[in-house]
Amino acid sequence: MIDLSKEIEPENLTQKDIMTFLLHSTQHTATREELQDVKIELKHDISKLDDKISSVELSLKNEISGVRSELKQDISDIRSELKQDISNVKDDIAKLDDKISKVDMKFDKIQWLIISTILTVLLKDYVIDFFKSISYH
Repeated sequence: MIDLSKEIEPENLTQKDIMTFLLHSTQHTATREELQDVKIELKHDISKLDDKISSVELSLKNEISGVRSELKQDISDIRSELKQDISNVKDDIAKLDDKISKVDMKFDKIQWLIISTILTVLLKDYVIDFFKSISYH
C-alpha cells in the first residue's frame, strides 16, 4: 500500500494510486459524516437524559416534600403525645403530693399519740396520785 501522507510525483502516479487515494479520501468523508450523525444522535440522547434527569429530579423533590410533611406531622403528633404525657405526669405528681400531705398529717397525729402514750405510761403513777389527792379533799 502506498503511504498517502507522502506526496507522490505526478509522473509516477498510477491509476491504482489514484483509486486508492480516492477510496481513502471517501472513507474519511464517510467517517466524518458518520461522526456528524453520531454527534447528532448523542445530542439527542443527551437531551433525552436531561429530560429524564429533570423528571427524576422533580420526582425526588416531590418525594422529599412528602417525607418532610410526614416528618412534620409525626413531630407534631409526638409533641401532642408528649404534652399529654407531661399533663398526666403532673396530675400524678399532684395526686402523690396530696397523698403525701395526708400521710404527713396522719404521721403527725400518730407522733402525738405516741408521745402522749409514752408520757401517760411514764407519768401514770403521778397522775394516779394526783387524782387520789383530789378525791380525798
